[in-house]
Amino acid sequence: MVNSISLQGNYRDRVRTRTPMRCPVCGDELSRVIVKDLGGITASVIWQLHAGECSEHGWFQTEVVSRPPREIFAVTKPFGAARRVVIDGTEYFSFSTVWNDLSAEERRQPVNPLEERYWQAKPLGKTSKQVKMVSR
Repeated sequence: MVNSISLQGNYRDRVRTRTPMRCPVCGDELSRVIVKDLGGITASVIWQLHAGECSEHGWFQTEVVSRPPREIFAVTKPFGAARRVVIDGTEYFSFSTVWNDLSAEERRQPVNPLEERYWQAKPLGKTSKQVKMVSR
């Protein structure tokens, strides 16, 4: 039982659904999206894992706990191990979101954790985007 709601079967996994997360490398919409409800801490707190695949850059996932995610991770598969992505010779295992750029005061305000504008990956800087996939 989670939050006094009995879950029969595997209703916590939603496949072929939508997520505000986009590929943090190219910004494209993700396919093969899975959203897993991880459970309730309290009745008003959303706790989910979002995973999706970019056809060019592989799998990414992030965790949502009542606020938009702070970072998006490159992973080998949904709910799998972190993997590195090399862009212009720099290794990345995660990509910070614009949520991190908000002031502490702004982050304390009530917000919809699924608001797409907060899920955008921060720009990586001036790059030619020569991407090398590692351990896909």
